[in-house]
Amino acid sequence: MLALARAAGYKVWWMSNHDDVAIEQQHARLADVVDLVNRTPGRAGASLDGELLDCVQEALDDPAERKLIVVHLMGAHPHYRLRFPSGDNPFDDHVDAVEAQLAGQGRSAWVRRYRQQYDAALLYHDFVVSETLQLARAGARPGESRAWMYLSDHGQEVGHGSDRAGHSPATASGYRIPTVIWRSAAAQPVSAATAQRPFRADWAAWTLADLLHIGWAGAMPERNVLDDRYRWVAPTLPVAVPSFSE
Repeated sequence: MLALARAAGYKVWWMSNHDDVAIEQQHARLADVVDLVNRTPGRAGASLDGELLDCVQEALDDPAERKLIVVHLMGAHPHYRLRFPSGDNPFDDHVDAVEAQLAGQGRSAWVRRYRQQYDAALLYHDFVVSETLQLARAGARPGESRAWMYLSDHGQEVGHGSDRAGHSPATASGYRIPTVIWRSAAAQPVSAATAQRPFRADWAAWTLADLLHIGWAGAMPERNVLDDRYRWVAPTLPVAVPSFSE
């Protein structure tokens, strides 16, 4: 997708809070501008995603006419306690309805503890994501086409499906992801029915190409969730997923 965008005349940014050689070689090297704020390999680094917000603003201020800005956040990867500012956990030792439910299901104390840390990580993550959206929306000229897309590459298990926490290819929680799309007023509004469509992350490039106004003979509109010709096909997964729309 990055190479396609560059071929279409876009200036491409890759900014990341991951220190991952494989990702750098497969994706970052295709960008015109690369910003890497985390130089601690693996998941033990304490670099916060908010460090990237200045990079986002700098990219938005760049005079290039066409831009694709990719922001690769650490999100809520374990270790959860490293994904939010120290001491900023409003859920610490708080017995809420979810905590009581997990305790009633016999979930381990360590899993319930991780769930609290995960919620704090997501709260901070939501703040950073919302800031990137506000930056994208701010300063748009009348009639200018702007778009913003957020998605996660995978989910996490934190006690809801099994007595464990972390990456979970063995439960449905590992595959459920949020996806949010915003387009400026220059775009056609999306219907309520379209907003409720199930979405596959491995089809995301087709939707992103639409947001970038890139078309070519081999395009597959049936995989673009914003297109009227979209046709949902459930992915083949190693676990049962009761519903792809709830």
